[in-house]
Amino acid sequence: MSLLVRFSILLCFFIISCSNDDKVALTNADDREIAAYVRTTETFNSDFSMNNPSDVFGVELETHDEQNGGLLQEIEVYLTYKQHGALPSNEIFLKTLERDVFAIGQFGKPRTSLTVSFEEALNAFNLTMADMSCKDQFEVRINLILSDGRSFTAGAASSKILAADDFWSSPFCYTINVIEPIAEDMFTGIYQLESVVDGPLGETFGETQLVEVYKGHSTNVREMRLRHRLSIEQEQPRIFRFTIACDETVFSKDLLSSKIGFCGIDPAILLGPDTVNATIDPNDDTVFELWFVEGYLGFDGNCGFGTAPSRIRLSKQ
Repeated sequence: MSLLVRFSILLCFFIISCSNDDKVALTNADDREIAAYVRTTETFNSDFSMNNPSDVFGVELETHDEQNGGLLQEIEVYLTYKQHGALPSNEIFLKTLERDVFAIGQFGKPRTSLTVSFEEALNAFNLTMADMSCKDQFEVRINLILSDGRSFTAGAASSKILAADDFWSSPFCYTINVIEPIAEDMFTGIYQLESVVDGPLGETFGETQLVEVYKGHSTNVREMRLRHRLSIEQEQPRIFRFTIACDETVFSKDLLSSKIGFCGIDPAILLGPDTVNATIDPNDDTVFELWFVEGYLGFDGNCGFGTAPSRIRLSKQ
């Protein structure tokens, strides 16, 4: 059995369209999926600042397939506008990343940077800066096209594949938050973390504790390292991040609970934003809350709870 097939069995990986199109994952003769994915190796920025059309969303991408990236043809880039409090727009095609913009990276796979400027996003929807409101969002979706005719995009992938800050880190979809910039030292420092609404298995991150909150990869992104209640001491605390979007905290999507955050059978529990965000005072970082869900996209670690809310409060020390 080839390394790729063994790899594919581990992933149990298949991709379908974000828009629920009836795409069927290709299988080999043994009905085992041979997959391709696009690893996010770095995030440069995920915020668009109000009144700053020169802001640029940016990620570095690395393509993988059974020929070590040799099947890469191109990546299509699509964009959706999500006005706060309204239904999202129809998705539009934005541009193509042709094979010649990729270079071989340090691990021998094709790499390139995907960038979308605020101005580019506005022009795509015939919008102006005057149309923007803080807490609006743009969603970037990519579609990997191989030279043999197959394509892979967002849809039904394992939480192992989607999870940020992990080996695969291949969500195929990225969220850009429209924000009012805050000072770098706001919402940073030592905080007491306590559970306000316990998760489906109890306090999501365990008992009340002190944690450090620090600035993340973007202007209003903040991060902290925590242990999910199912993690073990041998496992390093994982990064959990959120964005300050005016008077709300927006929990990031596709955050893995723990490598072993499952009930008997993996893949592990995925965490992500709730349908409603916590309200805050962006000028007062002494106490704030984060509202999120365990079982984001239904990935509940085979624990049987589906998708369930959890809330924590952070109080500055």
